[in-house]
Amino acid sequence: MRVDNHRFLAEISEVLTSNNGKNSIYLTQKRLKPSLDLEPTTNTDNTTPNEDQYPILIRIAMNGKERKDHKKDKFKLSTVVEVSQLDSFWQEYIQIIKNGFVGLRKKEKKKSKKGKVSK
Repeated sequence: MRVDNHRFLAEISEVLTSNNGKNSIYLTQKRLKPSLDLEPTTNTDNTTPNEDQYPILIRIAMNGKERKDHKKDKFKLSTVVEVSQLDSFWQEYIQIIKNGFVGLRKKEKKKSKKGKVSK
């Protein structure tokens, strides 16, 4: 379901605080391109850089149960952020993400064996 930016931020905040690390949460961000033009362009010069600015599609998805066969328990939400609103949205979005993922730990590094010499 696609919602506006403020409702998306409110929903993601509720989901992260109520989850408590029980379910996996997937966050994705993509550039939202307009549909492709069907007419061929006459400009074949590929040296000009693409300076167009596109809105960003942000999605959150969460599985409801440990088993994947419960499709009714899945939660999906998305929003489109316009280029003009991007800076203010990122500031709020980052704070919500930081506050919601309090239980994350860094990966433990494996100890390397320094005494062995390979042949």
